[in-house]
Amino acid sequence: MLLPLTHGKTELIEVVRITDPVRHLSSENLAGDTAAIWEGDQAQQALSLIADLPGSELYRCFLPG
Repeated sequence: MLLPLTHGKTELIEVVRITDPVRHLSSENLAGDTAAIWEGDQAQQALSLIADLPGSELYRCFLPG
């Protein structure tokens, strides 16, 4: 999966659970609760796993129910 070239510099990832999934995902006031905060090695490990996902069609997305 393609990630920005700067993903190797990431120090923190805030994982957010969207609490109002009816809203459009690009909405500026999308509501959610912080589910986890990954820092340092944990953030790098998560991004490495994501980067190792195979490429696919452009319509592929990750939107769990």
